[in-house]
Amino acid sequence: MRSGIGFSLLFIATLGSGLQAQSADEFGRLQPGQMVRVRTVGKSRFVTRLGGVQGDAPTELFARAEVPFDPVRVDSLWIRGRATWTGAIVGGAIMTPLAFLAWAEVCDFGNEFGGCEQWGLVTGLALGTGAAGALLGAGVGALIPKWRLRYARERDAVLGPFVAPGRVGVAVRF
Repeated sequence: MRSGIGFSLLFIATLGSGLQAQSADEFGRLQPGQMVRVRTVGKSRFVTRLGGVQGDAPTELFARAEVPFDPVRVDSLWIRGRATWTGAIVGGAIMTPLAFLAWAEVCDFGNEFGGCEQWGLVTGLALGTGAAGALLGAGVGALIPKWRLRYARERDAVLGPFVAPGRVGVAVRF
């Protein structure tokens, strides 16, 4: 009898766990015309462009999107941007050491009595070449789209009743 009452209380307590209402402000600064990838609580996923005009409330951006959606049902929201910074870092990281080796060889080749004595000049030229590589990498990165996570619903462990033929228990869902 006691276990039946305890199980009933557990069942009633877990029925209340559902979608938490969130405001559209939790998604951060969004602009009209941005491409977003939305995954809803029901595991459906779609890509849409936010609608509205500059200065609209965030709920208006969602309601006027190409595929309108309710912010309460959003599980995760991704914003499409560009990989400019990643390209700049990769371009600079690759080009600087290669340029240092190349300029050191040029310095050694130009000095007929042995090693290079102009290491300050070699370092400056290598850093300048590395900066040019970073600019080139940023240009390439600007051509590559990149999705950035803007919002993710917090996942809590939810206790719920588990009923199967011949078994009764408690299930933990994440």
